[in-house]
Amino acid sequence: MLQFGMKPPISYSDFLEECAQGLSQDEISALKEDKIFLLKKWKNFDKVLRNELVRTRAVKKGKDPNNYLRASEGIDPFIAPLAHWAANQDSPMEAEKHLDKIRWEKIEEFKSGHYFDMEYLAAYGLQLQILERWDRINSGDGMKILEGLTEKI
Repeated sequence: MLQFGMKPPISYSDFLEECAQGLSQDEISALKEDKIFLLKKWKNFDKVLRNELVRTRAVKKGKDPNNYLRASEGIDPFIAPLAHWAANQDSPMEAEKHLDKIRWEKIEEFKSGHYFDMEYLAAYGLQLQILERWDRINSGDGMKILEGLTEKI
């Protein structure tokens, strides 16, 4: 069981290799290519979140957000205040940690009711990627990585 903030017990690439031991080639391809329904929902959620961040950051910098938005399906009225809060934090580290906790909780929501099926494996892989990201941030030039994120827009 993974928990936000822990050191990743395995790399995402090793996870895929382990999955290959018990899954078909089609199933592995589905994991890698976002062909699983949970991954499609996740991708859209993340686009909606990033678009809200773009809107907030663009307005702060006097830029047109439409130049930076990505196509997504639907809206989530609960995301705008979260993005606004994150974009107004003095600490990029705290803002990104908060955003990744939101992402983590959304993955938890998506995997609810799934127990070691393809949806669960997809959610596990997404959470591993978040843990790997924080492992990189916490080692070496993590602050440079985060500061670069807030300067893009």
